[in-house]
Amino acid sequence: MIQQIRQKPDLVDEVYEALKSAILMGDLAELEPMVQDELVEKLGVSRQPVSHALALLKHEGLVIERGRRGLMVAPIDADRIRALYQVRGAIDGLAAGLAAGRAIFGGLKAEERELLEQALVEGAAAVKSNSIKKLVRADVNFHQAVYGLSGNATISETAQGAWPHFQRSMRIVLEDPDYRERAWEEHREIAEAIMHSQGRRAEELARQHATSAGEATWIRLSQRTAAA
Repeated sequence: MIQQIRQKPDLVDEVYEALKSAILMGDLAELEPMVQDELVEKLGVSRQPVSHALALLKHEGLVIERGRRGLMVAPIDADRIRALYQVRGAIDGLAAGLAAGRAIFGGLKAEERELLEQALVEGAAAVKSNSIKKLVRADVNFHQAVYGLSGNATISETAQGAWPHFQRSMRIVLEDPDYRERAWEEHREIAEAIMHSQGRRAEELARQHATSAGEATWIRLSQRTAAA
């Protein structure tokens, strides 16, 4: 029996990435309906890859049910974001401490150091540009670089599922120019502690950075909810 050829997997990935990026960057706003027929028309694809992509986004918690009316973009929950940041504080502290430990014995390769330095340069440029999208991207790249320097692949794997939710909430807190400057100053301090093999300092700075970011985000989200 001849079986029907399915849609190419890479087409599903492309649709998924396009929709996910639109959600993370705010182009698809919270509570916005995700009507399959409309998405099919906008993306110029068939229903099948859109259906598969929506299922993946629902699994990640970026899309939720809206009763019998289909799906919509999930709201950003202030309490959940703060809880995720509390967990991330432990993960980021571990990553920074391990990275600094590798630096002691010359375990950091030149290209790894360059990756961290490049992330700092990118962040400085993003702050000057006042582009929220660039700031979010630079922030993610910095922390991913620290995870990579830790030498522990499980750290990235553990944090991976929460990062889309961090990215969504970052857009809101990064609207504050003072917070942007402060966040990148903290990034520079973490990077310096890593490069100077200051394990305890790097760990504590990374933990404090995540905790303070979580509290700042929680406050902004809570204020937004109260105003609404």
